[in-house]
Amino acid sequence: MCSPLFSVKLVLLVDPLYLFVWCQLFEYVVILNRESSSPLSSQIYQQYREAILKRRVPEGERLPSSRQLAVSLSVSRNTVNTAYDLLRSEGLVDVRSGARPEVVSLPEVERAVSDGDASGDVPPLSSRGQRFALNHRYSSPTGRGSFMQPGEPSRELFPKELWARSLRRAARILNGSALGYEHSSGLPELQRVLAQYLAQERGVVCEPEQILAFPTVQAVLSLMSQCFSEEGDTALIEEPGYLGARTAFVSSGLTVRPVTEIDQVDRASLIYVTPSHQYPTGQRMEMGARLTLLQQAHERGAVILEDDYDSEFLFEGRPIAALQGLSERNSVIYIGTSAKSLMPGIRLAYAVVPKTHVEGLRLAQRASGALANVHVQLAFADFIESGHFRAHLNKIRSAYLENGSALCQLLNDRFGDRVEVLMPKGGLQLTLYLPEACDDLAVADYLNRKGFGVNPLSVFYLGQPRKGLLVGFAEANEKLREAFTCALAEALAQQAMPARERVRV
Repeated sequence: MCSPLFSVKLVLLVDPLYLFVWCQLFEYVVILNRESSSPLSSQIYQQYREAILKRRVPEGERLPSSRQLAVSLSVSRNTVNTAYDLLRSEGLVDVRSGARPEVVSLPEVERAVSDGDASGDVPPLSSRGQRFALNHRYSSPTGRGSFMQPGEPSRELFPKELWARSLRRAARILNGSALGYEHSSGLPELQRVLAQYLAQERGVVCEPEQILAFPTVQAVLSLMSQCFSEEGDTALIEEPGYLGARTAFVSSGLTVRPVTEIDQVDRASLIYVTPSHQYPTGQRMEMGARLTLLQQAHERGAVILEDDYDSEFLFEGRPIAALQGLSERNSVIYIGTSAKSLMPGIRLAYAVVPKTHVEGLRLAQRASGALANVHVQLAFADFIESGHFRAHLNKIRSAYLENGSALCQLLNDRFGDRVEVLMPKGGLQLTLYLPEACDDLAVADYLNRKGFGVNPLSVFYLGQPRKGLLVGFAEANEKLREAFTCALAEALAQQAMPARERVRV
């Protein structure tokens, strides 16, 4: 770094924990923080590394000898030698016996025009990347909504201790191939338990090996849209319909149309439906409509993606058997998740795929990296097999029924025929229809500025939308229900005012 006449000056800060070493020729400072958790050798290495890469120390110059630098910084020579060894291992300096380390020649790197421009000349996203980056979901401009978020389970009712017990058991017994890549598409224990559970509870017909474990439903939709369609193909979704499905299909370059237009489509690659508890309206698809859909899908060469996201806790009767179990041609991929029955943060979903495509989809899943945590898989299998899952479902079903019914009754009592709200049949949210003259985006924004996380209904439509709100009630206790109802009354009163007179919260 310095000439043979190298000299060092020590400068102490007011805080004696810091020491400076200053090279007169380059005015380069090494600063050590002795309270930092980072080793002193790492601090020396990192600072010289940055100085060399940014050309503050030019090529061909020599750094201080290990003895000189050790004395200057009041550290051991071993500390300095460790730092120099790291620089040498990266090819930044040449270290020869009896000579000070010499900065090597490095290729020039094209730099941004302005140091303040963090992006520099980063290439733009590809057309595919731009499709992936599109936000099809509603985002509150305030970002403040948190309560009554649609699809958000109750955090208070999450069985923390029982789930922790299952996780601890999984951590104790998992070993060998289970911790490697051998079962990357799903642990045999989870596949076995789910196959039995789905057959009993949902009428799903499958062998355990047909069940693939994923981190999220979105990962399932993304992979299936890429594996069963070509760019430019048509995909059909419900109207209104789940925005995650629209995101997956658009990202894959598909043309998305409402499933109500199926008679106008000669061929479709994918049809996405939520027949047991339609999202977001909460309706059930009756048996006649199910059988008709299966026939229509066959005539158009389509794979049906059946998202059974929360049918485990319907409030009345038993859920209608899964569409997958009715398909004689194995053209239905059944999708389930723990995100609604437990919590989204668990990050576990699964897909029951046609037997003929098991191997291909396993390889595609491995290539995509959409793999689920093995400890969570085994814990979920244990949670089901121990009976804790059914007990938890019974508990939340009762609590959600009480919250949803009370909210529905309060809204009907408060607003009468000014809004339309139907008693929920299950799930975590209800649909509230507003007068067509209302701007449901503005109403949702107003409510979310008050702290509620509702969604405007209109965003779920591809065509002409109905105006309304999607309101979660999993955590809607009496106090929260009353607060929401008052805030909704204020939002509707705002809508009745001329635009110039409306007041922002």
